[in-house]
Amino acid sequence: MSFLELWGDSVDPGNVGGVDFSGEHEVCKCQPLVWVRFLFVVVGLPVFWAYAVRQVPLPLWQAVVVVVGGTLVYVALAYLVNPQADLENLGPCAGMIDHPWRFSDNLNRWLLSVQCLFGPGRFVAESIFDFCWLLRQEDDDE
Repeated sequence: MSFLELWGDSVDPGNVGGVDFSGEHEVCKCQPLVWVRFLFVVVGLPVFWAYAVRQVPLPLWQAVVVVVGGTLVYVALAYLVNPQADLENLGPCAGMIDHPWRFSDNLNRWLLSVQCLFGPGRFVAESIFDFCWLLRQEDDDE
């Protein structure tokens, strides 16, 4: 953090986003979209696992445990930690240029980076939860 950023934020602080740890999301109620997302996850995860297991220099069963276990931890963490950046305070050119007088835009860019990092894991978790919700709704209708 430079002196100018420290001074600038003390004079005119910018808004900083936050992190939501609730692990909640809005359920998708469009049945075809839920099915497509779920099928994409069911097909995509084993393909990813098959490729990743071959890249790990361990015996097969250990590589499977590392890859599948790591994926489950990543998906759970991505679902439970939901960073939300304040997109109004990213700096000039939508965050491409650092604002020389504010440090808060650095925090928002960092939150946006973490949000992008956790995006695929959150997609997987939400797809599975939405599919389970859809199955539960069909059972209630019967």
